[in-house]
Amino acid sequence: MSVLSKLFANSFQLPILEANCYETIHVWNPSCSGALIDVIPQGLKFCLKTYGLFYLISGLIKKGDPRKLDYVRLIKDIIRSSVFLTMNMLILLYSMCWFRNRLGFFTLPTVSFVATILASFLAILIENPKRRPMLALYLTNLASETLYRQLVNHGYLRFIKNGESIVFAAGLAMSTYFYQRYGEKAGELCKLMKFTHHLDNNAEVFDLRKMPRNARLWLNILRKNFVKHRICEHRHSCLSVALESGLRNFGYGLVASLALSLIKSVRTPSKVLKNIFNSEVLKMPAFFASMPMIYHGVECSLNRILGRKTNVTPIAAGAASGAAMILYPSTSIAMYALWKGFEMIYFKAADDGLAPKFKYGDILLYALSTGFVLGNVIIEPQAIRKGYLNFLRGLTDNKLDLFNRRLFTKFGFDSNLLYINYVPNLDLRYVTLNPAHYLPQIKPL
Repeated sequence: MSVLSKLFANSFQLPILEANCYETIHVWNPSCSGALIDVIPQGLKFCLKTYGLFYLISGLIKKGDPRKLDYVRLIKDIIRSSVFLTMNMLILLYSMCWFRNRLGFFTLPTVSFVATILASFLAILIENPKRRPMLALYLTNLASETLYRQLVNHGYLRFIKNGESIVFAAGLAMSTYFYQRYGEKAGELCKLMKFTHHLDNNAEVFDLRKMPRNARLWLNILRKNFVKHRICEHRHSCLSVALESGLRNFGYGLVASLALSLIKSVRTPSKVLKNIFNSEVLKMPAFFASMPMIYHGVECSLNRILGRKTNVTPIAAGAASGAAMILYPSTSIAMYALWKGFEMIYFKAADDGLAPKFKYGDILLYALSTGFVLGNVIIEPQAIRKGYLNFLRGLTDNKLDLFNRRLFTKFGFDSNLLYINYVPNLDLRYVTLNPAHYLPQIKPL
C-alpha cells in the first residue's frame, strides 16, 4: 500500500485518502456486503414504482385503451428496467469498496469517476437496447448542465440570466434548418417542431367544420380580412396563422399543466385547488403559445422586409422562437433541443462519411455521461440538478446524503456544502481515522 500511495501521491500528484469505505461511503453499516444488502429492498421498491408508472402511462398514451396493452411485455419491461437501475446503484457501491480494499486508500478517480463510469457501463448492458439511446441522450443533457454548474461554481464561467432561452434558440435554429432541408424525417425534434410551430403550411390549424358558429365567424374574419404577404406560403393571413397556432398551443399547454398539477397533488389532496388556481399553471401554456406566434411573426416580418424568400428566414424565425422560454425557464427542455440538434448534425455527417459511426455509441455515451453525473453527486452534489438529486435520494432511501463528504474536501472540492451540519454517527471500533480530523471545529467562547 505504501508503494502505491507514493506512486499516486508523488508520480500522479493525486491526493490520497486512507480512511476506509465505512467511514467515507456506507456509514450506515461497517460491512461492505451488509451495506449493499441494506440498499436493495428500498432501491428495488423505488424502481418498480417508478418504472411501473412510466411504462403504464407510456403504454396508455400509445394504445389509448388499457385493454390493448400487452401486460406480460409490460411486466417484463418494468422488471428489466428496475433491475438495471438497482444494479447501477449496487455496482457503484461495490466498485468504490473494491478499489478501496485493493489499493488501501481512496483517490479522486476511485471514489468518483472511475467507479461511476464502470458501474454505469456494466448496468446499461442490462437495459433494453431500444431504451439505451433515449437514456444516453437524457444523461448527456444532464451531464452538460452539471458541467456548466460546476464551471460556474468554480468561477470559470458566470451565470447568465435566462441563459436557457439562448441554448433553446440554438437547438431550434439547428432543427429548423434540418426541417427545411430534409423535412420531418430529419429527427424527432423536427417532427415535434412541425406540430408546435405549425410548420405544415398546407394544414389548417382549426377545422371550421368542427367549430361553433360564432367561432367560425371570428376565424373567417381573422383569415380573410387581414393581409397575407405574397411570399408567405401559409394558407390564410399572417395574423391568422400566428394567432391560431398560438391559441391551439395554449389549449394543449393548459391541459398538460393542469394534469401535472393534479399529479403533484396526489400525495396532498387538500392542495388540489391551490395547485390548480395558481399563476404558475399559466407559464407552460404561455410558453407553448409564444413559440409559434414568435416564429410566424418573425418569418412574416422578414418576408415583408426582404421582399424575397431566403433559406435564412425560417432559421432566424426558429431561433427567435427560443425567446418563449423566458416565460417558462427549463434547462431540461433547452438542453434536449440543443443535443437533438447536435445529434442531427452528427448523424448527417456520419451518413456523408465525414464522421465515424460507433456501433455501441449509445452504451459508451451513457457510461461516460452517467459516470460524470454520479461522480459529481459524490464529490460536488451542489452542481447537480435538484430534481435528479431528489430522484437519487429516493432510489437510495436517502443514504446518498449519509456519505462522509467532509473527507472528500481533501480532493479540492467543496463536497460538504449541502451537509455543513451533518456528522456521521460511526462505530469507533471500525474507523481508521481520528474523527477529530474531520469533525467541525467549535470556536472557544
